[in-house]
Amino acid sequence: MVRTAYLRIYQPLTEFPVEERDQWLASSVDLEAGVRDGIAMKGLERWLITGSLPPEEEAYEIAEGGFIRSWRNQTVVCPWHTRLRVLAGLLAFRDSVPEEVAEAFVPASEARRAARELAALDAAHPDIRSHIIHANWHVPLRWFLAFDASERILVEDGHGLRIRYETSVADAKERLAQVVSVLHQPWLDEGIGIAVQDLMAWLEDFSADSLLELDYGSVARMFDDEELLEENCAAEVRACVEAVSAGDGVTAGRAFEHLSNRWAAVRAHEVMN
Repeated sequence: MVRTAYLRIYQPLTEFPVEERDQWLASSVDLEAGVRDGIAMKGLERWLITGSLPPEEEAYEIAEGGFIRSWRNQTVVCPWHTRLRVLAGLLAFRDSVPEEVAEAFVPASEARRAARELAALDAAHPDIRSHIIHANWHVPLRWFLAFDASERILVEDGHGLRIRYETSVADAKERLAQVVSVLHQPWLDEGIGIAVQDLMAWLEDFSADSLLELDYGSVARMFDDEELLEENCAAEVRACVEAVSAGDGVTAGRAFEHLSNRWAAVRAHEVMN
């Protein structure tokens, strides 16, 4: 079982074309009902495991839908766009591992087909964007930069305690812009700044009054309740950035090392699986 965390964008329902609104209201799932993991993927499990794509008509039929919520007195929707995400994820996975390993999981023929379908999807729907990005076996530290510690929400569902953070896209953009402005120190790895800028670029496609949600998802199950109650990653990451801004490389380095080591221990489960 792969443990997965999510970063989701919920746009106001009014921003979608009129013909789509009835679709979201008819087929969407309320996340407040406690269903947060894998609901858009159940029909895809068979072919995800085999590493081969299903017929297009089958895939598109089961991929439509979304999560719907009420937030700040408005209805907001996070479309699944499952087909888009899986095609992009399949290609990204193949590119991230050695060729001989990739071939065992995603044959070249399937990768070429995925690339063709992704190009066709983009041509037919140039405005389509992924409203969901995910990370396996951890929560990327850069995600926390978009949130304030006060925006942490502890909830309980059928699987136990869960953590999520919620903010507006406007606030997230402002925070990330401030972070980028201090990540120019010559002693910092430039890859950190690039990763934050990539996150900012993703947010640029969405309106300022959209909801940004960080959901620990099933990654939360890798911690006991006491650990979840004491979780304060957003505050710790912010303290690290403030130390960088003050030119205190020693404090920033120690804070970052502490966070990295903690999540490295969690990510070790990926190797075991």
